[in-house]
Amino acid sequence: MSVSPVLRALLHPRLAPPARAVHSYPPESHVGPLETVISLGTFFVTALVPSGWVLANTESYKKRD
Repeated sequence: MSVSPVLRALLHPRLAPPARAVHSYPPESHVGPLETVISLGTFFVTALVPSGWVLANTESYKKRD
């Protein structure tokens, strides 16, 4: 019994070749701990403050004034 080539390809997918390195040289400047804290803090504040405000004011959204 022969299996169609399409079905064979679906049952035995080929593995992707290994990914090459994205970088080839060391970084030009070191990112310090203060820069890391400031950037992560800014990211989390901009993401979590609006969603927290919406969740805190959910009751006012439910009212039909």
